[in-house]
Amino acid sequence: MKYAFLFVAAAQAYNASTPPTRKTSNCTLQRFPAIYASRVHFFSFVAADLYHLLGHALRYYRHLGLDLKNQSRVVVHNASGLVALEKTLVYLRRYEVSHAVSNEWSSQTKREAANAFLLSLPDGAWLVYPDLDEFFAFPCEVAEIMDAGGLLSGSMVDRVAFDWRLNSLKPLPRASKMTNTSSIAHQYPRSCRLTGGLLDTNAHKYTLVPAVDASGQRLRYINAHSVACGNRRVLRHTHAQRANNCAGVTVYRGPDVAHYGFTKITIPVLERKLATYRQLARASGEVRHRDAVEHYRKLRASFEYCPRTRSHQFTSRARKLAQKRYCDPLPVSVARAYAPQSFCFEPTKAPTPRPRASTKMKTTPRALERRADDDPPDE
Repeated sequence: MKYAFLFVAAAQAYNASTPPTRKTSNCTLQRFPAIYASRVHFFSFVAADLYHLLGHALRYYRHLGLDLKNQSRVVVHNASGLVALEKTLVYLRRYEVSHAVSNEWSSQTKREAANAFLLSLPDGAWLVYPDLDEFFAFPCEVAEIMDAGGLLSGSMVDRVAFDWRLNSLKPLPRASKMTNTSSIAHQYPRSCRLTGGLLDTNAHKYTLVPAVDASGQRLRYINAHSVACGNRRVLRHTHAQRANNCAGVTVYRGPDVAHYGFTKITIPVLERKLATYRQLARASGEVRHRDAVEHYRKLRASFEYCPRTRSHQFTSRARKLAQKRYCDPLPVSVARAYAPQSFCFEPTKAPTPRPRASTKMKTTPRALERRADDDPPDE
């Protein structure tokens, strides 16, 4: 009976050369069984200025049963100064996560770091490799899929604030003070398929990847949506999820991935990425870099600055299009929990940030650990 699910799922299994189209089940795993959690490792490449998001993410994955202390690795991109970096390191120390600091960022840098970690894992290991704003979910049948050497995929569903603003993410309170309104899901209640719809980019992500295939070949990432075995790089369609040259690796569609990519920090991160890829496009002229520039330019154009609220918000056009085509309607009972929407109808160009008088760090690491807005560990 243990493998009865796999017989039924054979019709739902996905050939490694095509994107998955069906879910494995409607049941979402609450916590990995201990014997399977011991085989799952965690890796992420994070920006230092996303420290509050890091707190929510680490708590989420630890509650899924992952051993962050002994089976994780985080690389921190230091792009926002020493204060943001130290706050990020405070969180990583509290969760006892192994980490390194990088002064470089690009898709290639991230891919090489993820592949180096994946190749270092034992043969029976699995990897969970999310971006910091991606909260992976897993089907209840994850044990059977792991026993069969399958590969899990999920489709990103973007979470957006009720008032359509790029609001600051509130820090995670102590466990004893957690309420329903403290959760990241409550802060961003709207579920929208903007990545695959409004932005017309691939919304599928791998959520659980085996270290080796059935023949013992090592898997590695080609990009965020494709993996390959061996040394050959074969990819006919960069937007199709595949397991190229892998033996016995079937791709299964798992639950949707909650994507918290629309917060206050979105604009500076977008502008940093846009500047990086413009520089790479000018230097190399490669199509993939020009495509990245167009993607981030299109995304940046979906927001406007509101001087009244001193924040960015979705443009009127983006809001209307999202509500009409890409966002699930909020139940009335849920909408009642939020303040009325308030839009800025005369948006202006965002003010240029004033340069800081000094770049020296004025706060000690110990003082940072005592700040009330830092993410405390669970009690």
